[in-house]
Amino acid sequence: ALHKCRQENCDKYLHLTCARSVGTCSVQHGEGLEGIFDITSLEHQPWTLACPEHSDVDPESIPENSISTDQLVSIAKSYPPEPLPPKPFYKMTGKERKVYWSDDDNLAQFFEKVMTNTTGAKCAICDGRVDQHDKPCNECGVLVHTSCAYAFESQFSSGTCSACRYTKASIGTEDYEEPKCHLCNQHGGFLVKSSAKPVSMKVWKKGSRRWNKSLFGGTKYCHAICAMWNEQSYIEHFENEPIAQCKEVIMSNGMSHITHQFRCVLCGMSNGIKADCSHPECRKSKEPWKYHISCARAAGFEINDDMKTCCFRHVDSSSVFRARLEDFLEVELCRLPDQTIRASAPISWDHASELFHAAVTVLRTLGWAWRWAEWWVKWGDNWEPLIEDHQNEADMTDEELKKVPSTPESRCADARRCRLAAFGAALRNRDYDKESGDDKAPLERALKAVLSTPSLVGPLKSKEIDFYVTWLSLAYHSKSSQLFFCDDKIPVANDSFCLHTADGSPKFELGERPLPGKN
Repeated sequence: ALHKCRQENCDKYLHLTCARSVGTCSVQHGEGLEGIFDITSLEHQPWTLACPEHSDVDPESIPENSISTDQLVSIAKSYPPEPLPPKPFYKMTGKERKVYWSDDDNLAQFFEKVMTNTTGAKCAICDGRVDQHDKPCNECGVLVHTSCAYAFESQFSSGTCSACRYTKASIGTEDYEEPKCHLCNQHGGFLVKSSAKPVSMKVWKKGSRRWNKSLFGGTKYCHAICAMWNEQSYIEHFENEPIAQCKEVIMSNGMSHITHQFRCVLCGMSNGIKADCSHPECRKSKEPWKYHISCARAAGFEINDDMKTCCFRHVDSSSVFRARLEDFLEVELCRLPDQTIRASAPISWDHASELFHAAVTVLRTLGWAWRWAEWWVKWGDNWEPLIEDHQNEADMTDEELKKVPSTPESRCADARRCRLAAFGAALRNRDYDKESGDDKAPLERALKAVLSTPSLVGPLKSKEIDFYVTWLSLAYHSKSSQLFFCDDKIPVANDSFCLHTADGSPKFELGERPLPGKN
């Protein structure tokens, strides 16, 4: 370790061992054999030293075995040069970051940094950006706005969510049941206590086995978003504790919900409660789209703050996949002075965290492409160009507006070419982890194929494609639970529209299909 000369305005640094070896440097200790020195009795501040120029060492007191400065320099030169300290991440260029990420230990350190940094992270309830004051649950790590959490439970300030507090207090008891949402099939998330009472107690006996197994008995939980975005459930307060009241959505048998006869258009499951698409066309349709709110958010459907939700066909232009990609790119462009992608530009940890969380959101949507690819082929999307204040759309060409004309036939060819649906299935099941050897190259090739499909993502430049491939690959390799891949994936039905019509094989699994991106 180097120590600065204690003389004011002196910019010389010394090793303590060198200072002692030459004998001409003043070294002030702060402790001796008898203990800590009395500061008032010391000539200089304790634990400081001075260079020869600013030392007041009596020549008579210099030890005989001291060595000269020239001898020290000669000895130092005989040693191999010290390795340079690693360059800080926030000072690295794009090439240096790729080298840094190629090392497994560095990559693990990177993921730990960005996944624990809340910059750019989303609230599990409202999906809005959280800030530095919002902290995740100490046990399960679920992250919500403090204000959103207080709407559902009064004790979140303890740092642990309601479900984790219940588990800690009740696990191992006879009546303990692992907290999970009874309104959908997604594991984890921000869970709140729910309650439901049967219309009549004539056929029910509290405390009985049948009662405890029903949706009326025991301690039941549901996702805050599942309760909030359902018109027939609401929040009420019982003994000053918010409870999600679900009595209007549970059948009298206590075993199913009022929408049990409908399948979720995404996961294909009939359990839980399904919301209706809010668009008038869907409302008037003979077969309106119905889906679990958790499935809809994961797949990229529109979930509005005003408790409105729209299906794939009717989402707002800001919610389509291409728009989500553009929002992701905007995060990067906003930090660059000339609004141009420059891979060599350094990145702060906060900005890296923001890009990482945005990449997770985009990749999570791609993980549902096994389901929505056929809808995109049939209807396309509702993307619209963003017109700046100084622009006039009528005076702009399609090329300037970045419009990409397509038809169901051309989109079908594009989806086959980039293997969109198969890629979604491969992501969902983390099939790139099952490759022997290097699993990075096939994933990057598959991503590049999708991102080179203008009808889906718009006309991207090569630098933009490289940017997306880099960050989406990082998101995949992070194994974040927010991706809902592999062990964290939302269960889906093994029948009906979740199977291929031709051979009955699951759409949500690769099966015998080759891995996208694998040569």
